[in-house]
Amino acid sequence: MQSEDIVLDYFDPENALGSKTTSPLSLPLEKQSLRVKLWQPPLNMPAHHWHGHIEINIPFNDDVTYFYNGSQITVKKNHIAVFWAAIPHSLVDRKNCTEMAVIDIPVHQFLSWQLTDKLVTHITHGVVIQSQNPALAGTFEIMRWENELTKEDKNRNQLVYSEVQLLLKRLELDGWELLLKTNYENHMNGKSSRHTQYYVIQMLNYIASHFNQALTVSQVAAAVGLNTNYAMGLFQRVMQLTIKQYITMMRINHAKALLTDTDKTMLDISLTAGFNSLSRFYENFQKYTGLSPVNYRKQMRGNLPIHHLIR
Repeated sequence: MQSEDIVLDYFDPENALGSKTTSPLSLPLEKQSLRVKLWQPPLNMPAHHWHGHIEINIPFNDDVTYFYNGSQITVKKNHIAVFWAAIPHSLVDRKNCTEMAVIDIPVHQFLSWQLTDKLVTHITHGVVIQSQNPALAGTFEIMRWENELTKEDKNRNQLVYSEVQLLLKRLELDGWELLLKTNYENHMNGKSSRHTQYYVIQMLNYIASHFNQALTVSQVAAAVGLNTNYAMGLFQRVMQLTIKQYITMMRINHAKALLTDTDKTMLDISLTAGFNSLSRFYENFQKYTGLSPVNYRKQMRGNLPIHHLIR
């Protein structure tokens, strides 16, 4: 297969970054839905992409290698990998895998499923987890879910949502290992209430639509009708990040994708990602990644050239 033969739908044109400047995270909640696809075969990606979902990958007949948040990780055959797709990522080596499931779960849906706090905190902090046991789901289930989501049948659609939720519940019971760690402390005690989840989901949606603009914590709180301090407390309880940290992280993720997949100048990237000055962009990028934006671009392009497809 030549590079021009790639099925571009694999990158989801609506959410792919490319030369676009609009964040894929700004897609309204009502337009975000569960997506299930069995790729036959999966394709190595010529560029990093990102989108506003929690992503599940299951390679069925060989290991695959992903590039995620500056590191290469290998997902074992028949194991489930789960990660936050808001962080730029790409499939760089499918090896001999000819069947791989990709399940995209909207973040608001993921947060509403009452999963364990440890799992939720891992994922929302950029940790990549892999099931300890293989064969938690097979191609039969994936093909059935993919087919039923195409039907205009709310009952069958809801059944797919419930079965994907149970897949994650099974992963919780069986246990997981960390493929990629990040530095954070887990201080969560108990599950968050539906009241808390509702407001945090609304804040996530508002931030997704406005993080590349001038945005304050007070504006986020006002947008959901809460007192600023109360909103900050709810948000941090669920996300284990402050609102300000989350906004900065979204901007950094956007900048990472622009640095990797476009030739935009540093000033253009800083403004597009929502930083109000080039110096603030450099300061925060260095703090969160340990690299300057220039060195990050060099490193990423050294690992994954934009116009070269690894085979």
